[in-house]
Amino acid sequence: MAAPSEPLAVRPFRGLRYDPKRHPAFSIVAPPYDVITMTDRMRLVARSNRNVVRLILPDVGRAENARRLLDEWRTDGTLIQEEEPCLYRTEETFIGPDGISRVRTGMIALVGLPHQPGTILPHERTMPSIVQERLQLLRTTHAQPSPILVTYDDPDGDIDAALRSGSEPVPIIDLTDDHGTHLRLWRVLDVELQERIHDVLADRRLLIADGHHRYATALAYRDAHPEDPAAGSMMMFLTNGASPGLVIFPIHRVVSGVAMDVQEALPDRLRAAGFSICEAGDGAVTLDAMIAAVPHDRRVFGLVRRDHAPLLVVAPPGEPGSPPLVRIDAVMLQEQVLGPLLGLPAEVVARTDRIRYTAYSDDAAAKVAESGDLGLILRAPSVRDVEAVAVSQQVMPQKSTYFYPKTLDGLVIHTLSGPQQVG
Repeated sequence: MAAPSEPLAVRPFRGLRYDPKRHPAFSIVAPPYDVITMTDRMRLVARSNRNVVRLILPDVGRAENARRLLDEWRTDGTLIQEEEPCLYRTEETFIGPDGISRVRTGMIALVGLPHQPGTILPHERTMPSIVQERLQLLRTTHAQPSPILVTYDDPDGDIDAALRSGSEPVPIIDLTDDHGTHLRLWRVLDVELQERIHDVLADRRLLIADGHHRYATALAYRDAHPEDPAAGSMMMFLTNGASPGLVIFPIHRVVSGVAMDVQEALPDRLRAAGFSICEAGDGAVTLDAMIAAVPHDRRVFGLVRRDHAPLLVVAPPGEPGSPPLVRIDAVMLQEQVLGPLLGLPAEVVARTDRIRYTAYSDDAAAKVAESGDLGLILRAPSVRDVEAVAVSQQVMPQKSTYFYPKTLDGLVIHTLSGPQQVG
């Protein structure tokens, strides 16, 4: 990617961390707020009443409870602040939805929020209602316990190598989460190395992989509170976009409320719209394999209906030189299927409860078999596809990408009222 419109500032910070002698890391971390159900929240609080979920998902309308807890936990020693600014090197060993084991490496750091587009690149739409909800919580707590996931371009792995050479020998966090991801985190205190990483990244761009609403929230807070010098930065989880450990999985759709006669007529309507259709065996595994075999210059999805064989649906060829956004399967699905054929245009999809999402095609198929809903199985875009969309300053529909694994909240907290080093 070309040089950004303004320099990128990646800096260490004095993180606020749980005291590991009193609170084992597994007991206090949580996934990001947007994937936590009420049952998940109850389970996490039962695991520890100091779990970070109480800060990121306080009782409805009670953001002040999160602020009170944060103050209490700082006072009673639950949370301790680093004495020196740190970068935090990370290593996550995981098995993805495809069953393959990988390692994703990176770091948690403080990143300056740019004033011009082109330095930090989003790729998905955000919903204003969610940004306002998150903004109220940020205004009340003055804390960021949730790093967003971003990628940088480092094809030779120089930054990963530098982080390994400069980190402390013993990790300060070593845990395996509920999904089997083994995460380790080390402090990087070497000031010279911190400066070198800052300088190397100064002319790079960052691509937002996960956390678009939190990023939009941080920008809104920064713009609304110019008097707060710490508002100009955000805690981020940075990883190498060129690493084989960075993978994107698809997010499949299960659509309810589609009448049986509409489901029966859908294949013919798709053919009339120019799609080619063939049966895809008798299950999700065969359908996945057939979708993966379709060349990437063709858009494709799988159609799953109860008591019918799955269907492979291939869109007509696109125009040569079409914009990057047009080449994304989820965009095709929205513009050519959900909107015109199922009556779910983008503005409805953004707020409807008729669509359930899952990263596992067999889970989608099971939901269809149980409910009679309509299953839409997708193929993931590549990291380069996502970068191309972001560089073109376009955005995909919500739930177009699933960067796996989700980052954990509570590993370290950035407090906006604390001493900072940014710029």
